[in-house]
Amino acid sequence: MLSDQVKQDIQSYYSQFLQNRKLKPRFGQKLMIAEIAKTLAAIDIDEEGKRLSEEPPICVVEAGTGTGKTIAYLIAVLPIAKALGKQVVIATATVALQEQIMFKDIPDLQANTDMDFSFLLAKGRGRYLCLSKLDNVLRNNSSQDAMQELYGLELEDPTQVDRKLYEDMLDALGEKRWQGDRDDWPENLDNQQWRAVSVEHGQCSGSRCSNFNNCYFFRSRQLLQKSDCIIANQDLVLADLSLGGGAILPDPSETIYIFDEAHHLAAKGVSHFSHFIQIRSALNWLDQSKKLFARLQTQAGSELKAIFEKADAAALEARHKLNEAFLLFEQFANFQEGQDLKQSQHTFDRGQVAPELREHCGILYLCFSQLAQELNKILDRVRQCMENEGGELDSKQAESWYPTLGSMQARCEASLMLWFHFANEDEKSDVPQARWLTFSKVQDELEITLSCSPILAAEALTEKLWNECFAAVLTSATLSALNSFDFLSMRTGIPVESNFCRIGSPFNFAEAGLLRIPEKGFDAGDSVSHTQAIISCLPELLEQDSGALVLFSSRRQMQEVLAGLDAGFRATILSQDDHPKQQLIELHKKSVDRGDKSIIFGLASMSEGIDLPDAYCTHVVIAKLPFSVPDEPVDVTLGQWLKDQGKNPFTEITVPETAMKLVQASGRLLRSETDRGKITILDERLVSRRYGESILNSLPPYSREYFIR
Repeated sequence: MLSDQVKQDIQSYYSQFLQNRKLKPRFGQKLMIAEIAKTLAAIDIDEEGKRLSEEPPICVVEAGTGTGKTIAYLIAVLPIAKALGKQVVIATATVALQEQIMFKDIPDLQANTDMDFSFLLAKGRGRYLCLSKLDNVLRNNSSQDAMQELYGLELEDPTQVDRKLYEDMLDALGEKRWQGDRDDWPENLDNQQWRAVSVEHGQCSGSRCSNFNNCYFFRSRQLLQKSDCIIANQDLVLADLSLGGGAILPDPSETIYIFDEAHHLAAKGVSHFSHFIQIRSALNWLDQSKKLFARLQTQAGSELKAIFEKADAAALEARHKLNEAFLLFEQFANFQEGQDLKQSQHTFDRGQVAPELREHCGILYLCFSQLAQELNKILDRVRQCMENEGGELDSKQAESWYPTLGSMQARCEASLMLWFHFANEDEKSDVPQARWLTFSKVQDELEITLSCSPILAAEALTEKLWNECFAAVLTSATLSALNSFDFLSMRTGIPVESNFCRIGSPFNFAEAGLLRIPEKGFDAGDSVSHTQAIISCLPELLEQDSGALVLFSSRRQMQEVLAGLDAGFRATILSQDDHPKQQLIELHKKSVDRGDKSIIFGLASMSEGIDLPDAYCTHVVIAKLPFSVPDEPVDVTLGQWLKDQGKNPFTEITVPETAMKLVQASGRLLRSETDRGKITILDERLVSRRYGESILNSLPPYSREYFIR
């Protein structure tokens, strides 16, 4: 139950914000605050503040454009979190929203209310400089051997390390002009330059490092642990959860998560809990490990030398079995003779790998397990030497070894997970893993990549997130599909007991927007005639609009339409192929401001996360329904599994997904209550196919107009 004081605080903060900003209360915003507060109020905790209920309290809020979602969840969650002694982690899907919350919404809220809370932007370990690696790169010469030993097996050409750059970094640190954050360095750093002076999780020795007390990453982490509100991105949250939670961000059991743009969570979850290995690349690092072991053995004591010998033998055996695996999997390559293909794929039917292949993968699992075991023993000895003087290595030498050996161990552990999933058969009652091979040619050499992935993020998110977190809020303008949350629940595993609510937009869609749909003349099933129809109608369709957005599902069709238009009309078009996204939007706005006509041709990435208010966009044209082609391995395996369940993948996945995408795309038109305009969908399947009506009914209630070409 919420205390009366917390209820009063929430009401007071909202009133203050409206009054100081001279805003009117929004029904949807008030309802969103109430629903979130009601959900979090139901939490039962013990004397230590731990959640007692097995199911976490989760509030899922679909709130239309113009609701004011960010202010609503900040006002609802932060007072409750503070009263319960919990931290809040806001996870966004885009950098733009992260920056908006960090630099606009939260400062605006604090400036106009009495709310007192600390907030910080969270970044992963790899965004911060490693002082030990900077020290070593400046102390050592940049010969191939020294740099290879120091920086591990991933640095492509260590001889090109820019010593002057690192001297400048050291000066900037000494003069307090820089705090070791890659994003704050005044010049662009390429990945190779940065990799030489940064570490990832497996390479970091933590508190054993001589620079631990001055480490910029651990300083930032200490500040995060004390902060009331942390702004992160969904990738960082999922990365933290995949490490067990609490590695970078606060412990999940002490955290209330807010997932903004939560419609991305399912896809990101699938990606984060997948595994892969490149066989030729693995063979190369096993070869390099042999050279590294030989070099390090000359500097090691007798006991450590004996462990290196075992590690060397394990690496040799792994390499031998990996060569055999290359030949086994090579037979699945499907490069057609005479075709200059750079890549091909083989997806295992229903994710099932043949028994003889599983057996060999099981042997590789044992080989890599043995190598991981010996590497663990070496790393244990190295850690001991870092902590205690008088060991087999001096502490500085041990510290310089650690990133390389840690990187190798992390790579070995990642390989283990892949071999485990390829060696084991899915239980018939379980949702299967997708398993596939990718064949690519690099400088005429064949590379084989083995990949596996859950086909749904539901199980992983349930285990790592929902079962572990204190509470969660999910919000977006598009979370339901076909007026139901079933699609979201299936993909993310959100418990059915969660609080699901839909809050309409304050916009008057029927008055502000006109949805135009063709009854004939735009058969998207015939790509040639459909493209020609778009070319023929587009100039007249956009004649009255100074600013417009035309969205395509296919790059090929976008290019064909662009090539088919006459030169005069083509001169008014800005194509996504020709400019980076942000630059394209800026050029478009400048043209409209000058009174010139400007039309953006864009793909799927332009259908969300961009704001073109007022005259910048008075017409959104959608070339065709954004159906995904289910040819990716995860989609193929998901479709096969659904068929085995007696379900139709098209109606279960494709149609709901398309409806969500169409809501996102059409949402580019009305960005404020004063916006007006039209949406034209040049696809007659909305009228001619049975599923068209259900997709149309999932869109906001625009006025409708039907036409014939």
